[in-house]
Amino acid sequence: MYIKDKTFKIVNRGYIVLNILLWIIILYMIIDNIVSLKYEIEKEVINLHINQASDYIKQTIQVLCLFLVYITFNILYLGVMGRFRLKNRI
Repeated sequence: MYIKDKTFKIVNRGYIVLNILLWIIILYMIIDNIVSLKYEIEKEVINLHINQASDYIKQTIQVLCLFLVYITFNILYLGVMGRFRLKNRI
């Protein structure tokens, strides 16, 4: 019983650390995306090229993909931990 409790504590701490790291990466990507678009638009106010718009869309898709990975990770973790907790109660 003690080993299972210790293992769950280690897994939960690892989950929290990984969760925080993913949030930092996602926030960094969002801020970088907004700032880079702002400076590109200010640099060329008159000539807004299609390349800049396509780069912005690519960066936005990368952020959304990373966010999808984050959500999937949380759903899998909560499902697995919930199943283990139900098994240990019965």
